[in-house]
Amino acid sequence: MKRIFSGLFLLCKWLIAGIILVEIASFLAISLSNYWIYGQIRDGERVNYDPYALFLEGVRPTLNNPVAPGPGAWTFWLFGGSTMRGPTAFDGHTIPSFLARDWNREEPDRPATMVNFGQDGFNSLMETKYLQKLLIEDHPPFLIVFYDGGNDSAYFAQDRTPYGHQGYERVRGMIEDYHRSLFGLLKPLNAAMWSSFTHEIYEKMRQGVFHIDPGDPELRQFADSCAQRYDYLDKLAAGFGAKFLLVYQPCWWAETEPVAARVRAHEDVVLAKKMALRDNFMVCYQALVGRLQEKPYFINFRNILCDRKEPLYQPDGIHLLDAGSKIVASRLEEVLKERLLAGKAPGKPLAGMPQDLLRSEAQKKF
Repeated sequence: MKRIFSGLFLLCKWLIAGIILVEIASFLAISLSNYWIYGQIRDGERVNYDPYALFLEGVRPTLNNPVAPGPGAWTFWLFGGSTMRGPTAFDGHTIPSFLARDWNREEPDRPATMVNFGQDGFNSLMETKYLQKLLIEDHPPFLIVFYDGGNDSAYFAQDRTPYGHQGYERVRGMIEDYHRSLFGLLKPLNAAMWSSFTHEIYEKMRQGVFHIDPGDPELRQFADSCAQRYDYLDKLAAGFGAKFLLVYQPCWWAETEPVAARVRAHEDVVLAKKMALRDNFMVCYQALVGRLQEKPYFINFRNILCDRKEPLYQPDGIHLLDAGSKIVASRLEEVLKERLLAGKAPGKPLAGMPQDLLRSEAQKKF
């Protein structure tokens, strides 16, 4: 009997040691890959808990807004993940800042203030919660823009559920899995398991190693749920007298048009040869675009950078270099002015209109 207990103790000791070693190896792999791809060992920036939106970094300052906007000036709320917030140390190098510069150049007929509500790691689900919080606490804007595609695709690939978001498994593990098994009784260990680096490695493998079946019912449900979410946002915005626009962002992994070979040769995208990662982005983007392309609020920027003459993506293939952000802002300005100002001669009906009539007129053209 003593020998049996000694053997069990030895087995448990090596099992625990093995688990610890796997977790240490996973920690090193995650931290080093973050440094390799993003230039820092942490994934994302410092955030604070928020009961409405789960977590928030705060509003990033936008440059080039009107100094003293008049009573007829517009306000645009811009939502998205880190691509909207800006993967740069300079507030003036974000998409909203470039858009504000382009829009407000040379004393426009209708000046506009851009507000950057982009948050690192946010996808359409978390942006929806954030928008609801803001509409409860603040005055609604003239226009609401969601800049999406990359994070929604990444989180579906990682979690294989329509409800994936940043920290999905960690949050779900703390709240729900307590009752799912006897192991859940050990709440601290259960929560630690779902938030472990080992589990994060498994999520990364689902994203970039295990292929998504294009016929997967979960993929169809994912696309349907996103469409339902955006339809709701369109109605929600209208209920507050605002307009809603969804822009699908360019993504190196999901481009479907040819890019000049000499440009491809100089693009330093990490893991570019890992075809499962690219295939998964392609499958997700295709499902989402196919479901959303007929929506009146949908604008597809997926391939707007394919005619580039120089590399425009950062090594992760999603975040943009400053030159890429400028192009996106310029194209976005063209789309917004076409939809908001089409058919309006400068200085004519738009100038001096009361805000309620102004919105009514713009919505007819939008």
